Amino acid sequence: MKLFILTAALSLGLNAMAAVPADPTVNEKVLKTFNQVFTEAQDVQWSTTAHYSEASFRSDAVSTRAMIDNNGVLIRTIRYYKESNLPSAVLYKIKKNYEGKEVYGVTEITNNEGTTYHVVIRDSRNLYKVTVDDSGTVQQTAKYKRGDK
Repeated sequence: MKLFILTAALSLGLNAMAAVPADPTVNEKVLKTFNQVFTEAQDVQWSTTAHYSEASFRSDAVSTRAMIDNNGVLIRTIRYYKESNLPSAVLYKIKKNYEGKEVYGVTEITNNEGTTYHVVIRDSRNLYKVTVDDSGTVQQTAKYKRGDK
């Protein structure tokens, strides 16, 4: 009986995977917006839903995800990068508040509410999760002991 259930579940799973198109069809309005905004995009991979399309790609040393609705409106971008790509005003605020510590990674989220920077900072003993908003407010959201030391 267990073998039958396992075989049925596996069969249904394989059929569901086969129903997903390998290369999703992207709306022309979405493509137009994407090509206007992200002219330097490389290694673009698309995923689509009934309401929006999302592109994952690289541009120089920055990994990006862009969500565009079916009318061609850019909804949100999420960018992943290192300290060197942070705006200087944001970097100054972080360096001032976390002197002597290293910016390990940045996740930048931009949407209709503005841009927020989620920054991971580390020193020899701890990791700090910090959020910086458009107004320059720096807020530490978490602190962890490093497990790699």
